Amino acid sequence: MMTSLAVGAIGAVPRLARAQVTPDSIRPFLVFRPVDERWFVAANRGKRMLLDIGRVDLEVRKDSAVAAAYRTAVLERAPVPVGSTFHLRAPWGPERVTAASVDTWNGRIVLVLQGSPTMDSLAARTATVIASAETPAEASGQGAVTAATCAREPLTPGEQQRVKVVSDSLVKVLRAAGLPPYPRLASRVTSASSAVTGCFDRARIALAVSLRTPTLEWVRQRLVLIDAAGAVRAVPVEDFRLTVHDLLHALDADGDGFDDLAAIGRGERAGATSILRYDRPARTFRRLASGFAWEDR
Repeated sequence: MMTSLAVGAIGAVPRLARAQVTPDSIRPFLVFRPVDERWFVAANRGKRMLLDIGRVDLEVRKDSAVAAAYRTAVLERAPVPVGSTFHLRAPWGPERVTAASVDTWNGRIVLVLQGSPTMDSLAARTATVIASAETPAEASGQGAVTAATCAREPLTPGEQQRVKVVSDSLVKVLRAAGLPPYPRLASRVTSASSAVTGCFDRARIALAVSLRTPTLEWVRQRLVLIDAAGAVRAVPVEDFRLTVHDLLHALDADGDGFDDLAAIGRGERAGATSILRYDRPARTFRRLASGFAWEDR
């Protein structure tokens, strides 16, 4: 009876007859994150901060009986129970939050977070806000929560011009490396770029530039850091099947005092919100956590 179904095709998710609706009938459609998961993605959705803990392959929003059974099933089986506390690290700084209730969002199993008035205010805005959430068992040795120290100011006119020059140059480099060998793909290649400011070691700007086809059958990407003098350094990205990224904002996701990246990562007919941790010794961005995934069928 289990059906693995694309979030992007949520209208095709099976529905249970009312006589079948019990928590036991819902459980086969729930896929939770691993029980030893340390890092999670939190994001503002519907003017709340939600924590992604898994996937539900059943329409649970349109029938009150199914919704109630779904919440009971999650409360009974979720590896992260309601009432759990997390160390949330967000653009406004770190804080401790509590998982207050169960909900669902676009095919994902989510917990509604309860935190500071600052979190609630920023979550209610239209701009996307991404945060990392770390289980307290792992974070307990890091001391008290402290205020954020990085000033992530908007790009100055001079920086905007530098970003444009670097972006145009990277597009030329990517195109010079060759386009898809198939005409139907080569004719549909477009470029995309996104830049955010932060405190990336000695750099202030992160810039991602990519060439891509509409369905991402073919992609090329370069991510670079730009320092205050305008010098550019390429940084590899390791994010499993997510091969291109649109940067959202910077945040210190792991509490090491240096910024990481929140991004929308995409692969062929799939995507997710991804937090990329900057590994300073290796000079590489690596996935710390991902969530709110979807698939296009």
